Amino acid sequence: MTSGEIIKKASSNEKIDGTLLDLQLYLLIKQILKMYFNKQISKEEANVYKLQAVKKYEEDKRQFEFEREMFQEHLQHIKTTETLRINLRKKMQNVKSQKDINDCFDLAMQILNLVFSESF
Repeated sequence: MTSGEIIKKASSNEKIDGTLLDLQLYLLIKQILKMYFNKQISKEEANVYKLQAVKKYEEDKRQFEFEREMFQEHLQHIKTTETLRINLRKKMQNVKSQKDINDCFDLAMQILNLVFSESF
């Protein structure tokens, strides 16, 4: 949800469905509107507060998206590594020939390459 959509919904008293960041901006805009309509602040002050709220919202949302993307990449890395580790453990339990030992070694090297992000 964009800040413009949130402001539009807050202005028309529509309910929103979104993240905590969206809800925070929505409630802040509603409060600014209440203060403006109750003549507690001027139009210029309301505009300044709105711009500050939108700026903070955009910064926080950008940071949230960055952290979420980083977390997803990290999670995918863990899943891949764990899958390889499980396969290595299964192979090591059933070693019967030199080929099985070579397969175990290859899996171990794949894990090392993933964990340390460099070739050995």
